[in-house]
Amino acid sequence: MKVQNTNINFQAGLTQKMQKEIASSDIKRIAQEFAKNGIQTDFKENKVIAWCSLKCLEIIKYLNENYHLNLGLPNGIFVEDFQNLNIQDKSSIGFLNFAPVKLHKKDSKITPEKTIFFNEFKDFNHSDGNEYWERIDCMADENFDRHFSSTDFFLEPILHEFLHAVHEQNLIQKLGGKKLVKLLEETLTPPKLEIFRAKYQNMLEKICVYASENPFEAVACDFSKRTIENIDKNVLLPCIDFVSQSPYKKQSLFKRFLIRKPDSKITETLHHFWNGKME
Repeated sequence: MKVQNTNINFQAGLTQKMQKEIASSDIKRIAQEFAKNGIQTDFKENKVIAWCSLKCLEIIKYLNENYHLNLGLPNGIFVEDFQNLNIQDKSSIGFLNFAPVKLHKKDSKITPEKTIFFNEFKDFNHSDGNEYWERIDCMADENFDRHFSSTDFFLEPILHEFLHAVHEQNLIQKLGGKKLVKLLEETLTPPKLEIFRAKYQNMLEKICVYASENPFEAVACDFSKRTIENIDKNVLLPCIDFVSQSPYKKQSLFKRFLIRKPDSKITETLHHFWNGKME
């Protein structure tokens, strides 16, 4: 997701209690919690990203444990100066690395798939970047006000990337790693994206503008919206099993072929994207 200029602050659900929790959070302990789940991290002492990432982890684990789902988790979460990465958009808030690739300009190591990167924003107001992230509530409000994001809740920028990882895990299970890489190469070419937007832009912009970028953003924006609409905003955990009533439900063969109810066009389209049918 790209950065939008921010100049308003509606608090976006970030309460004083949460702000105090962030300020007093122990990044080392948070990193250990991720390690227990097989997730490598380097939060670069950014308490906002660390705390919000932990809450997103808790949401997905809660859904899995309480509603017998199998939503995937990222392999790693790293805060980086995007100027040092081999990516085109240096101003983005964050991204998920879908395929193994060499990302660091001065390092030959291969970054695995399902790895989340958040922008350190070292040059933001000549600070170490933490000042930008401390305005995450303002950022969420502004993005929603521009219809650039599907929700104004402060967790959205972080949760969005986690849900890319959830989507990728589903695609890996459906297609396998090699077919997924081929799908990415075929889907994200400029000519294919032009066709995609011509066909789906009007429909997907009902979610938000960013959902019309490509099929992967469509799923992340919509899934994020559904998640945030169905969590208790005080404890930041889901209230119900909303996934089973969404385009991301797992259907048995019986339900899929014999008693399948007609879906809305957008639900059917998102269900296709979720399962790798990108046309």
